[in-house]
Amino acid sequence: MFGYKKNIFKILFYLCSIVVFGEVLRDIFREGDFGGYISAGKLAWNNLPIYSDYRNTWPPFFSIICIPLYWLNELSFTGLRLVWLIGIIVVNLIIFKWTISYFTPYQLVLNIKQEKNEQINLLNPLFILPFVCTLRIFLEEISNLQINLFILGLSIFVLQLIIQKKNLWAGIVLAFIISIKVYPILILGFLVFKKEFKSVSYTLLGLALTTMIVFMYFGSDLGIELFKEWNNAQVVNGLKCEHMNQSIWGWMCGLTTQHTRIDTFSYNVLNLSNLQYKAVTIILIGILGIYIASKFYLTKDNINSFAKQFIITLSLIPIISPLAWKYYFVFLTPLVIILIYNQQKGTIKSWFYYPIILITLTSELFLGHQLSDFTEAIGIITFCSLGISLYSINTILNDSSS
Repeated sequence: MFGYKKNIFKILFYLCSIVVFGEVLRDIFREGDFGGYISAGKLAWNNLPIYSDYRNTWPPFFSIICIPLYWLNELSFTGLRLVWLIGIIVVNLIIFKWTISYFTPYQLVLNIKQEKNEQINLLNPLFILPFVCTLRIFLEEISNLQINLFILGLSIFVLQLIIQKKNLWAGIVLAFIISIKVYPILILGFLVFKKEFKSVSYTLLGLALTTMIVFMYFGSDLGIELFKEWNNAQVVNGLKCEHMNQSIWGWMCGLTTQHTRIDTFSYNVLNLSNLQYKAVTIILIGILGIYIASKFYLTKDNINSFAKQFIITLSLIPIISPLAWKYYFVFLTPLVIILIYNQQKGTIKSWFYYPIILITLTSELFLGHQLSDFTEAIGIITFCSLGISLYSINTILNDSSS
């Protein structure tokens, strides 16, 4: 029986490898969202209006960061995308390796050879199961040539730096990723809650530095105008009700306003104004936040509580962010690894597999384009992800044995 199971995991590993390899070969010729990054860098380098391209929805600092990508793209369109995609795969493996080494007694070795004491390889269930469970969103990340796995990797690096009491570098790195994509600002809120004021102070200093870089590059007057333009377009008026927005904001928009999430389908029960629906959503998020904060407080003295709470906070980013596409849910990955380890050692039940399976089976591969969009419109990914996070709060935080 043991040999039979080993063969199953070996088959899963090779199938996953073939799928990922095939996806990379397909995507080295695609623009994806990566094309928006290149465009942002090109416009910034040529002193053109950076928001003239509708794809540029990011803060002004991001356009400056993308200038080197524009230069490299001029050298080799395909080569740059190949390096980017390989980078996504490598960062994902690093995330697995760090999470397993920190939250379990094992070390992940990146090979398929015989395991030594306290080592697991790429054929081990502790790697294969979470990899398969997160494969759908990982493939979304690759196919769109996204940056979110790099942001997740840097977020975990921030956690590692704080654990090592390297607060200055933790703040600088956190400021960097906030200046790029904004949504990691939820980490800053978590650090305030946890009274990590040194890291918070250095983050604010880092944000001041990235803002100064924007003013130095674009000039103070244009820099201020760019921040205003980004704020008006993406913060004030950036909320989207469409089904592709998988945050709680998008779902609440469909529930409480006349906006439709998808053509020919509406599930609204109220006809609130945009201002009213935003107020209701903020209240809902506030209630959720109070519940989570109380759980965090009650478990603050448990083993590894800070790191576990940090990982759970990461998993909430796609839910609470005003705008979250489905590939944002890669932020579930470290939490899924921890859950599977705790389930395998028998400290929690396997309930969390059901929402993971539902997230996977509602992909276009199984349902086709239209039905998959419908499941997104009714919030399958949103609420399955929220269920996993809430389940974790009530299970792994209470586990004082790891």
